Amino acid sequence: MKEAWHEKRMALKENKGLSAIWHFIKLAHQIHSGYIPLALISAVAGSITPFVNIIAARYIINELTGAKRMKWLVLYISILAVGNAVMGVTNSIIRKKLQISGEKLADGFELHVGNHIMHMDFEKLEDAKILDMKEKALFNIRLHDALLGGPRTIVDIVRLVIILIGVIGIIAIYNPALVAILFLLTMVNTFLYRRIQATKFQFYQDIAVYNRQFAYFQELTQDFKNAKDVRIYKMSEYIISRINQQNHSVNKIFHKMFLKQRRHDGVSAVIIQAQTLAAYAFAAWGVLHGTLMVGDFAMYISAANQFSGAAMQLMTKLVDLQMLGNVLQDYIAFEQLPGVGSGGGRTSADVNSAKIEFKNVWFRYPGQEAYALKDISLTIENGEKLSIVGRNGAGKTTFIKLLCRLYRPEKGCILFNGVDINEFEESEYSKLLSVIFQDYKIFSFSIRENLAFDKIAEEGRIRDSLGLAGILEKVDELALGIDTPLYKNFDQNGVELSGGEMQKIAIARALYRNAPLVVLDEPTASLDPYSEYEVYSQFILMNENICQPKGITSERIGSVEQKVADKCVHEYNRMTDCKTTVYISHRLSSCRFCDVIAVFDNGEIVEYGNHEQLVGNGKLYAEMWQAQAQYYQ
Repeated sequence: MKEAWHEKRMALKENKGLSAIWHFIKLAHQIHSGYIPLALISAVAGSITPFVNIIAARYIINELTGAKRMKWLVLYISILAVGNAVMGVTNSIIRKKLQISGEKLADGFELHVGNHIMHMDFEKLEDAKILDMKEKALFNIRLHDALLGGPRTIVDIVRLVIILIGVIGIIAIYNPALVAILFLLTMVNTFLYRRIQATKFQFYQDIAVYNRQFAYFQELTQDFKNAKDVRIYKMSEYIISRINQQNHSVNKIFHKMFLKQRRHDGVSAVIIQAQTLAAYAFAAWGVLHGTLMVGDFAMYISAANQFSGAAMQLMTKLVDLQMLGNVLQDYIAFEQLPGVGSGGGRTSADVNSAKIEFKNVWFRYPGQEAYALKDISLTIENGEKLSIVGRNGAGKTTFIKLLCRLYRPEKGCILFNGVDINEFEESEYSKLLSVIFQDYKIFSFSIRENLAFDKIAEEGRIRDSLGLAGILEKVDELALGIDTPLYKNFDQNGVELSGGEMQKIAIARALYRNAPLVVLDEPTASLDPYSEYEVYSQFILMNENICQPKGITSERIGSVEQKVADKCVHEYNRMTDCKTTVYISHRLSSCRFCDVIAVFDNGEIVEYGNHEQLVGNGKLYAEMWQAQAQYYQ
């Protein structure tokens, strides 16, 4: 019963492997339709070449040991030379075209994988199990060259089958028993090869996690961004020791695999020699007893060698195909992880206001028992500015991730103008948000592209946004202005701006989108206090001069120099939309700019009100305010 269950399980696994291979063949055809037909042509052309030598050699040798007719010798040798030349040139041209086609297919596959990852739910990208799953899938698929390997292996099987049919026909004419013996020895070798391939497959499964760790250590040693910390804290010896520990663990696994492989290689070599001996014995017997000519002897030995080689290759290719199917299953499981939920059918057309409501929202991260947010309920009115404060780990950034629909609440709902945010199409909902994350990214594109991300960019709006972020003057000083490339990854003329300047580029990017909801998660962490004050003052003055939602006055924003305030008013008068804004900042001076403040602690809102109210309450906010007061009073 147990053996029957095991056989059934293995059969199901093999069926899944074949389905995985078929999936990849269809994927390869979808990515680059010309590859598979060209590969099949290559298989047919490659299978013809051996027979030119096998058959022509027979006639040449028989002529040399027989009638010795010069005319026929010249003819046979010419056929051999021309045949090899034609097939050689043909195979060379096809291989070159196949190589180019394969590169296009590989590039298309990388784009396919990247597109899948970019459209996965964000929460999966922070899940260690998913990261290990991705590493295992992509490491194995690249190690085995699976995308090209599947079609290539099938094409090799087609080529080998054609060769075997031909050489079996030649050998069977003389002695069918030799075919049976060679086939039996090949099956024994195939059994051994299958076992070692199963060992290799398990080996690559075992080291997948080590590869992700090694990639991280490698980045630590090679990324210039880590150079200061590595040197100041003398981390080099520690990092090297961690790498050595990991290498030691992997080498132990390698050692076990290589011991098994050496035993297989030794037995396999003996079997191959037995095949050769059997072929020579049968052919020599025929020559000695006058049933074969010398040329026939050479042809049958050559055919037998071709049979042994082709049969062994065919069996190993079939095993490789099975193992490849197992490898591909890991990738297909990763590929089938659902992408970002499309949501409902609502669009963002004509949405120019933003009222946000959190209703009894609970959330905990995957695999965690504790809730990161607990029963959060609050309303952010259109045009209102909410500041979220609290200690590290209080749930502030989690609140932002839920608002941005990077995660979804476990319980409760979030409404945008009275509509559940999940009812919007994902791409449409993102248009409603201008977000600056605390770990924002500036890309190795031009300044223009970093703001607009497309070729059709409104230069006037770009310059307005850069001006509002306080970086336009610096950009105008650059030789290429807004078309200046950032970083030197692709262009030696790229510039390296300071951290504060890069942060202003990120702020300008959010302003350029001109969405009704602005989310600022520590947007000024790299700015000096004066620049931070200027940025927050600009956001306040924009709403004061356009929306006037709460009667905000210059007194509320403090003692900003009048010329700064005048500049802000002038710039923001050109903006047409009132912005609902959510801030997170550890510098509580920014809270004075806001209409209302939510104080988070341990995933809950423990205080809610404006600055004056919360300072007067004498609770957590007041403690935090007093702790920082020396920096801004």
